[in-house]
Amino acid sequence: MVGQLVATGAVRDVSDIYQLDAAKFSKLERTGEKSIRNLLEAIERSKTRPLWRLIFALGILHVGETSSRGLANHFESLRALMEATPEDLQRIPDVGEVVGSSIHQFFQEPHNRELIARLEKAGVRPTIEPRVIARDSPFSDTTWVITGTLSKPRDEIAEMIISRGGKVSGSVSKKTSYLLAGEEAGSKLDKAKQLGVKIIEEQKFRRMIES
Repeated sequence: MVGQLVATGAVRDVSDIYQLDAAKFSKLERTGEKSIRNLLEAIERSKTRPLWRLIFALGILHVGETSSRGLANHFESLRALMEATPEDLQRIPDVGEVVGSSIHQFFQEPHNRELIARLEKAGVRPTIEPRVIARDSPFSDTTWVITGTLSKPRDEIAEMIISRGGKVSGSVSKKTSYLLAGEEAGSKLDKAKQLGVKIIEEQKFRRMIES
């Protein structure tokens, strides 16, 4: 379906998704009334997804899930992030000189600013996720790295950690408190062993969640 939308010129960039309607979908192959309704409802719901997901989805060079969360929590709006200086950006955890420069450069590009203006005009209003933190949680003030194949998606597991006062990072370092290792953990597991980082399997992680 995505291929058809692009091939027909109905979608040239992400903002065009919000210009789609039942008539445009009906011209595609294998689209019935129910599937069109589901698609339009999903597009409408996407307008109010968490801000960090929109930042991550913009595809800014060097900006991953962890830094997207940090940026969303700090600036609380895409417009505030767009106007931030490189110095402002470098004050955010997980955003150093290279990442800060990449973010600033991205938002200086006219075509990127135009894209965001089109998203805003289409009614995209990302939300800030409330953080309910249990201060006496075993996750409080800990830093986690998630690797390997687990029973749930990584972003869902990350939410479990963050909501309990922990932090999730994309790379293993001496500052890492725990490595949550699933099947086929790979190089991150090797590095955690080298650095003496505590390694937790999913079964033990579940017990910590339930405690």
